[in-house]
Parts: sequence; C-alpha cells; structure tokens
Amino acid sequence: MKIAIDPGHKCPPDTGAEGFLIEQDLNQDIYNELSWLLIDAGVEVVNCRPTTRVKSVTESLSRRCAIANAAKADYFISIHHNAGGGTGSEIFAISPEGKKLAASVLAPLCALGFRNRGVKERGFLVLRKTNMPAILIEVCFIDNAADCQLWEKLKAKQIASAIFKGLDDCLQITSQS
Repeated sequence: MKIAIDPGHKCPPDTGAEGFLIEQDLNQDIYNELSWLLIDAGVEVVNCRPTTRVKSVTESLSRRCAIANAAKADYFISIHHNAGGGTGSEIFAISPEGKKLAASVLAPLCALGFRNRGVKERGFLVLRKTNMPAILIEVCFIDNAADCQLWEKLKAKQIASAIFKGLDDCLQITSQS
C-alpha cells in the first residue's frame, strides 16, 4: 500500500495559519510521527510537500496533487490545523471512499478530547485534483486556547497515533504487514 501525505503549508508563500501555535510546524510534526508509524507497518509513504520554490499557494497545492498522482498513491492524506474562532476536529472528503476513511480517522482523533465537528464535503483543490481517495484533516483550532492546551498535552505522537488507528481501522494496514 502507498499513502501520499501532504504536511500542509511550509512552502512559501503557502505558510498556513498562526494563532497560539504555528500550523505549518504542527503539520510537519504530525507528518514525521505518522510517517514512521506507517513505514513500520509496511506502508510506502510519499511526502507531497514541494521541494522547489513555488510562486503561489495554488501552485503549491497543484504540485502536492501532482506528486501524489505521479506516485500512483492509493490514498492521499492532507494534514492541517484550523483557525477562525472555532474548536475541535473536522475532516473533509468528497469521494465515498474518502468519506468512509475520514469518519474512521475522525473517531480516534476526537477520542483524544477534541470536539467532533464531523466529516464535511468541500471542494478543496487537493481533494478535487488527486486521483485517489483523499482526506483533509483539520486537527484542531490553533487560535483556540483550549484546543492548543490539549494539543500541547498530547503532542504530535499521540495525535499521529490516533490518525494511524483510524487509517488502520478502515484500511486494515496492520493485517497486511
């Protein structure tokens, strides 16, 4: 199995949200932990962050999709953190298989203590332009003090473990290794 992971942002001018915490750094921390869990389970991981300079956010997003598509990944996971005055976790997907995967990942993520904002459908570029089932995870709100306190308590390792559990529950990763 091959999973393409987009540690959102960190590709100027695509830098992500800032609040009590900095989104692009949290995305990278979770990517690092999740990648090791997947590799240890026998999954091939593709990092979708562009390695060369981009001129716009749209170019950054398009390149992430192109990397996943060129790798012929089985699934695409985009890791993000929200901002805008809310609280909790939500996951976006547009395909039926993506929505099933999103629901499976959201349950253990919310079991950590984040409010369940649900699985939602939105036409984000990375969901529309990838050729495989895709989800975009918004772990929590980095401009919400309670969400940030919970993130700081849990750290990336526990959050990545919850995401891995959801992926495994849906995709049977550990039964294949």
